[in-house]
Amino acid sequence: MVADGADTLLGMSAPPQSSVAPAALVETSTLGRKLVRYFTGSLVATACSEVAFVLLYGPLAMGTAWASVLSWLAGAIPNFWLNRNWAWQRTGRPSLRREVAPYAAVVVVTLLLATLLTHLADRLLHQEGVASSLRVTLVAGVFLGTYVVVFAVRFFLLERLFTRLHLHEARQRHLHETRQRHLHETQQER
Repeated sequence: MVADGADTLLGMSAPPQSSVAPAALVETSTLGRKLVRYFTGSLVATACSEVAFVLLYGPLAMGTAWASVLSWLAGAIPNFWLNRNWAWQRTGRPSLRREVAPYAAVVVVTLLLATLLTHLADRLLHQEGVASSLRVTLVAGVFLGTYVVVFAVRFFLLERLFTRLHLHEARQRHLHETRQRHLHETQQER
């Protein structure tokens, strides 16, 4: 049982005399839930991208650039919706300027890195005469590795993006409520 109504952090309660403020526990707990949801959504998106890449580059013998672009799309679209709606609990229609464009900028960098690195790996492995099946495995590993490396950076950037949006919307609601209250008070004075 948690004493004095202290909040919990991932199922663990803070001791009653803890130096950690309950608000900090709630914030950390919320961040932890976001991270778990982001990680899960990223796993789904990465699996979509990786399967698409292996199929396009391997059996369909598509070049690394097109395979990377199409595979990126196979993961980026579900990743946006999973991150936005599930990890950061955003609802309603997304703002093209405030949500979609910044998100696209973040993930396009991943696309560019994946395309460049898979192309370089493919070229190097071709020059070395590596067998086709091993080359597909290694280049697919480079593709996956790119996503793993930028995982933490993307979380930080998306957390910043969605937190700023939340604060902006809260300020807008406060301004609207203040104007409405002022308008109502002005009408009552008449």
